[in-house]
Amino acid sequence: MLVIAALIGTTDLGQSIYVALGRADMGLGLSAGIAMALLAMVADRTVQGFASARKRAMGLT
Repeated sequence: MLVIAALIGTTDLGQSIYVALGRADMGLGLSAGIAMALLAMVADRTVQGFASARKRAMGLT
């Protein structure tokens, strides 16, 4: 979502990826891409943990 949001004018991590693509800056693109992937993995694990806890609390698993 961050990369898509950069298309509509936000100034966040997704914008850094587009700037790196435009300048052919491999270092910036790689570091921003790794940061984006790590953020996505952390968010995914957090949401999965929360959902799993809620399922147990409701007696669904």
